[in-house]
Amino acid sequence: MEHELTIPEFTIPSTAVSALLARGIAADTPLDTWPTEAFRTAGAEISALGDEILAAIHGDAGGVVVRVAPEGLSDHDISTLYWNFFTAISRPVPQYSSGELIYPVEVRTGAAETSHYSNSSKAGGYHTDGTLLPELPDVAFLFGLSAATGGETLLMDVNALVEQLTQIDPAHVDELCRPVPFDVKDQMAGIKIKRQPVLTHTANGYELRYVRMYIEQGFAAEETPVPPGLLAAMDAFDKVSSSAAESAAAVLLERGVGLMWDNRRMLHGRRPFQETTSSRRLRRIYGVQGDGRAN
Repeated sequence: MEHELTIPEFTIPSTAVSALLARGIAADTPLDTWPTEAFRTAGAEISALGDEILAAIHGDAGGVVVRVAPEGLSDHDISTLYWNFFTAISRPVPQYSSGELIYPVEVRTGAAETSHYSNSSKAGGYHTDGTLLPELPDVAFLFGLSAATGGETLLMDVNALVEQLTQIDPAHVDELCRPVPFDVKDQMAGIKIKRQPVLTHTANGYELRYVRMYIEQGFAAEETPVPPGLLAAMDAFDKVSSSAAESAAAVLLERGVGLMWDNRRMLHGRRPFQETTSSRRLRRIYGVQGDGRAN
């Protein structure tokens, strides 16, 4: 049984733009020193919007589209505005051991393995973010700075995927609930491998941690083969997610358009795209919750 995912949309009103730009961030600020303190001067309008967005992310939708009219705003204005809004509802966390808090998702030649997907034009590759970090981000946020043709970001609910996987063979779900080695790509000091399950059952459904390449490389680092049962389970999971992607929620991240989602619950990837006269430029932020900000 397939579940059609509907992503609600929210617009940051033009009347709130100046307030969200009140905390200025110098254009040459290093990516690892953007201010992580909660932005609290945006007023009741933005506070209420943040509450609605978080309710949607942690509710049935699992994610939201956020829009701001980009006319009259520079790339840095859009980045600053979205950064300040994000810090009002979530605490930003570094995305790599090098400390980047806001990360350019752009095609680069010779991208490192830690950013093999975000710095490429690869399609598919459905995954969750931050599996190589000490703590899995609660929320992920991508927003566009360029005109976009193709490369829509796709979101799928892990609970719907598990339901389909169970129909194929419940043993696949059991297999994915056992801890497996993830290669953390030198992102945790003194640690090469982190053992964690792909699926974790909670009171609210399943949590997901999945980057197949990191799992396969984890087994390679341990010099052990991937167990046949796990291999079959990942093959089945990939087949289910690839099939679900045909009807998944798809968001084109044009300039000023953002997508925020529950990173513990949602699987994501993207459709193919080609760069011609301009580059596809996005920015990414990770956040955790529970420090007194809106949640």
